[in-house]
Order: sequence, then C-alpha cells, then structure tokens
Amino acid sequence: MTTHIRVPCSSANIGPGFDVIGLALNLFLELEVTVTRKESSEHSLNCKITYEGDSAENVPLVAADNLITRTAIYVLRCHGIREFPAETHVHVKNPIPLGRGLGSSASAIVAGVHLGNEVGKLQLSKARMLDYCLMEERHPDNIAAALYGGFVGTYLNDLSPEDTERLEIPRSEILPQPAGGIDTGLRPPEPPLNIGHYTKFDWSPAIKCICVIPQFEVATADARAVLPEMYSRKDAIFNMQRLAVLATALGQATPNPDLIFTAMQDKFHQPYRKGLIPGLTEILASVTPQTFPGLLGICLSGAGPTILALATENFDAIANHLVEQFKKEGITCDWKLLEPAQEGSSVTRPTTSSTDSNPAEALTYASSGVSIDAGNQLVKRIKASTASTRRPGADGEIGGFGGLVDLSAAGYTEPPILVGAIDGIGTKVKIAFEMGKHDTVGIDLVAMNVNDLVVQGAEPLMFLDYYACSKLDVESAAKFVEGVAHGCRQSKCALVGGETAEMPGIYKEGEYDAGGAAIGAIKKGATILPDTASMREGDVLLALASDGCHSNGFSLIRRIIERQGLSFHDPAPWSEGQNIGTALLAPTRIYVQPLLAATKLNLIKGMAHITGGGLLENIPRMLPKTLAAEVDAKCWKVPEVFRWLKSAGNLDDTEFARTFNTGLGMVLVVDHHNVRAATEILQEWGETVYNVGRLVTRTEADCIVQNMDAWK
Repeated sequence: MTTHIRVPCSSANIGPGFDVIGLALNLFLELEVTVTRKESSEHSLNCKITYEGDSAENVPLVAADNLITRTAIYVLRCHGIREFPAETHVHVKNPIPLGRGLGSSASAIVAGVHLGNEVGKLQLSKARMLDYCLMEERHPDNIAAALYGGFVGTYLNDLSPEDTERLEIPRSEILPQPAGGIDTGLRPPEPPLNIGHYTKFDWSPAIKCICVIPQFEVATADARAVLPEMYSRKDAIFNMQRLAVLATALGQATPNPDLIFTAMQDKFHQPYRKGLIPGLTEILASVTPQTFPGLLGICLSGAGPTILALATENFDAIANHLVEQFKKEGITCDWKLLEPAQEGSSVTRPTTSSTDSNPAEALTYASSGVSIDAGNQLVKRIKASTASTRRPGADGEIGGFGGLVDLSAAGYTEPPILVGAIDGIGTKVKIAFEMGKHDTVGIDLVAMNVNDLVVQGAEPLMFLDYYACSKLDVESAAKFVEGVAHGCRQSKCALVGGETAEMPGIYKEGEYDAGGAAIGAIKKGATILPDTASMREGDVLLALASDGCHSNGFSLIRRIIERQGLSFHDPAPWSEGQNIGTALLAPTRIYVQPLLAATKLNLIKGMAHITGGGLLENIPRMLPKTLAAEVDAKCWKVPEVFRWLKSAGNLDDTEFARTFNTGLGMVLVVDHHNVRAATEILQEWGETVYNVGRLVTRTEADCIVQNMDAWK
C-alpha cells in the first residue's frame, strides 16, 4: 500500500517582502511511499529512491545524500529511530525546477518532514512540523507557504538563549554525515517549540502568477553573498511602507494595478542581485500596467532567476515579452501560468485492510487520532494571549484544573450577585473554515456571552471557552484563542481557562465547534436590569449600531449565497474591495464598557441584545407584560449587507426583522429626561446611537416595527 505526499512549490521575497512573505503555487512535488516488510535492505538507510522530473540526472538517489530522505532521517532520529523501515521505497515526482527561485529546497524539506512523520508513525502536528522544517531552512517564507499553502506572512519568534543556541546549530550538524562512513549513533538536537509563526493573507481569485523561468540556476549562497550586512533607514522604511500596502492590496476583490505595481518595488534584495541575472533591471522595467493591461506587478521570485509577474489578463503577451527580453541577453526561458495552492502540503494514506496478515501494531492514544503533544503545544502557544487578559482579581494564567477570580481584589467588598451566560458561535464557523480565518470567530464567542451579561447590568469578570475538533490543528486553534483573548481584553474579562477536545469521528477534518461561558457580577444594592417596575409608557428606545451580521442568521445567509451561485471567495456585492467571506467574518461588536459606563449613572432601565430572533423576539424580553415597543424603521441606517441579503433572499419584512439585527446590536429603554445624557456618554465611548422609538401600552403585539418599507 502506498502513501502519497504532496507539497506545492512557492515564491518568496515577493516585492518588498524579503524573508517575510511567501506564496504557495500549484506546481507540486509528489512522493509515493511504499513500505515492504523485509529482514534487511541493500539500500542506504533501508530506503530505495527513484526519481522523475526536473534535473533527474543531478539528483542523488542514495538516502544518505538526498535532501528529502536526509530530512526524514533527522526527524526519525530525533525520535530514536535510526533508519527507515526495511524496505522503504520513495518514488519522487518533481516538476519544480531546481535552483530557480520556486522553493524547490523548501518543498523537499517539507516533504522530508512529512516522510519521517509517516514512516515513523509520529503523529506530529503541522505546527510541530514547522519547527522541524525551520531547523534546516531558517527562512520561514518559503517553508510556511509550502506547508500551509496560500499567501502567508511569516516571522521567527524570540526564543530563550538555550533555544536560540539550538536553532543556530549549522545544518551540517542537523543533518550529519556519518563520521568516517560509520553511523555514530548520536541523537541530533530536536528543534525548539514555536520557532516561527505565520498568518494567511487574503488573495484575490482574479490574480494569476506568470513564472518566467530562465534555464540557469542561481545558488542561494551566491544570492545571499551579494546582499549587504546593513541597510539604511531610508531603504528599510521604503520596504516596510510598501509591504504594509501589498499584503492587503493583493487580497482585494478588484485588484488595483497602480497600487500593487508601486507596492511591489524593493530595495532590500533585487537591486543587489542584478549582477547575478543578466539584464534584470531592464527586464523588470520593460513591463508596466500601462504598456501591458492586466499586469499588476513584477519582481524576482525568491533569489531568482525566475521572474514572477502578477496579472489578471493578457498572460500570453506578458510572458512572451519577458521571454524575448531574456533572449536578447542570450538566455532561454520557459514560462508557466500558476495559481495559489491554498491547501498547502497534504498526505493521502492507504486504508488498512482487515485481512492484513501482519501483526497488529501497538496502539496509542495518538494512533487513535488524539494527540496529547499537540494539546501541549497549543497550551504553550496561547499562554501569552491568555495572560494578556489579566485584570484585578484574575491573573489570566492557565494550566490548572479550574479558573479563579478573587472578588475582593476585583473591587467587590460585599458579596455581589453573580450572573452567568453561556453561548456559541453557530454556523458562522463554516465560513471561518472556508476562508482559513479563525481569529474573528473567537471574538464572536466572547461577544455573544459578555453582551448577554451586560444587559443585566453585570460586569464580566471571567471567561472560559470550549473548543472541539476532529484533529487538533495547533495553528488554527491558536488563532481562535487569540481572538477569544482579544474579545476578553475589549470587555475587561479574564480568560481563566478552557477545554480543547479532539474527537475523531464526531467532526469532519478541518472543522471545529466552540462554546463559551462568562461569569459577571452586580454589586450589592445595585439595580438588576431590566428594571421593569420603573418602565413607563413614553420611555424612549435608544439603539446602538451593529457591525453587520454579528453571529446570527448564518444558516440563512449561507443558503442565500448558495442560491445566488456565489462562493465566499467572490467579491462581496455590498462591499467594494472585500470578498464575501471576509466581509461576513466581521466580528460581533462588544458593547460592555460603554453600557457599564451608562448603567453606573443609572441612565438605563433595560437592555436587549439583538441576536437570534432579531428585533421582534429580543426587544420584548426586557419589557413588562403591560408595555410594548413601538419601533420606527426609518430611524436608523440599515447596513448594505442586510439590504443585499433581504433582496437576494426575497425575505419579507417580518422574516427579516425576526432573523437579523437589521443594523442594531443593542436596544435600550431610557427615561425621556435621560436621553441626552445617555446618548452623550455612549457616543463618548465611540458608539453610534439612534433614537428608534418608544414604549406604548400593550394591546396585542409586544413589538411593532413601523415603516418597514424603508428596508426596500
């Protein structure tokens, strides 16, 4: 049975992003790995290598010399395994040109780490694999792109002195040649945890990549040798300014050629490499968006000599022009039209037959799909995030069996009333899976809970989260918790603990669900809201603007988008420059601090958090049986996303009002004498405040929305 490993090539150093940003491209290195049980093997390290693809005549087929298998042996020996199982056959299919600036070494290293993980049955997470890769290749842009896919930004983390010393061990010691032809038996140094970090940027589906590949190599060592030891402040600012723009500009649904072309200029590496690539300066300057419509930008790919041209159309004309320019320098070129490989590296394993005559392997928790190591890595990754949420009474430390809050240290000198809330995110997480963006739904989880606490007048004190998945991906889980921590900081609520559960067979791979619980307090003697006894006919309804769909109605939203024949990567019809998925992932607004400021001044009689059920179901929850809310739909601005959803879904007014927040995240009951004071303090906190109606004597309906035709 054969295991298939697939790793994309990559382009790094894009424009000003020297050693920072990388892009995975859909040209794949593939390994076919077969283990045939034998007593011994005649091949080096028990591994037979066969190869087809670029520069086959120059590729070592001895396992001790080949970069892929040497990398795998490093991973295996870190786990006490000296050689491949006898006999392992690795067949390599490699269309990636070697030494041309398309990440051939990075692809080989990523493939090698996967190979060691598979034959050693090590159950390493991708986050830990990144550490192993970076022990060999210290430039994370190519590595992270090949491993995770898509358009990535990367950096190396600060490490302890001991870990830094390990990281600086030369590659020759990481992948040692046997001393005198004899295996020394020494165990190589394991990589520190969390050497590097990455994030995925959006990439416009309209942009394709023209790779013009000269028929000569530029050695990485030569390319680095020409770079200066130091750069001027002026050049550093030049690159940083353009990089800040480029990372966003390439993700806009409608790419801006003038913006991108300028943002892809560089002063860190391309000017110094012109001596290695004949005619480089003139070739790069020979195409512009004005002379070749559809061109967005052009730069070296990696260390070169490949030229990367980004374009939305006119691909043949741009490529042929560049090929002709190289021909004037006596250089022959090929070219390829590629697209981003969003999925990154992948492994397809054979299914195990029940009739296999081999003895059953010893089972472990990891082999059943639950990785304790991955869980430990996640805890280490998120400790800084959780600690950032510390507040008086809670230190934000995690790792114990329970989370603690000291009420006296939190400012409660007498026993307060404790208030609890529990909630989830709903099917909005499906969009997070699709977009590979997990931080904003972490904010949503906090918002759905703390907003429910504050409407009762409670100050949120502590938060706990629950994250359940099929197989823990440390990177996406860490991003999620970073979002949770961000929401906790906004609401001044300590993240004191949580639970991460791997449940193979319950969830699909790559998917998860999350829940959260918040605990808050109301000081003894303070009014618990809603104060229905004080509400009177004529009280005013103030409302705070929402930031879009928040976290409700997403099953209907996804159905509308599907019926329109759109994907989440398509341009958002209601928002220029954004795709649908990114626009919909805007997090739920957290209203805690503004509302606490107003309640401390006794300006609010009641509050309704507008969540599932919309205006019609949530506003009545704060009212006495004798009163109803009379709301005027002409009194607030309905966000364009809601207008589009209403039209595209052909929603009637009542369905619209009982599903979505319609642009209002909170509705408040305020005495008419306090309207000005309440409005002013809420506006001071940055809220958009609308006067949307009043309380009336209830006859039949408990919430009447007038002038719904304003939504058309």
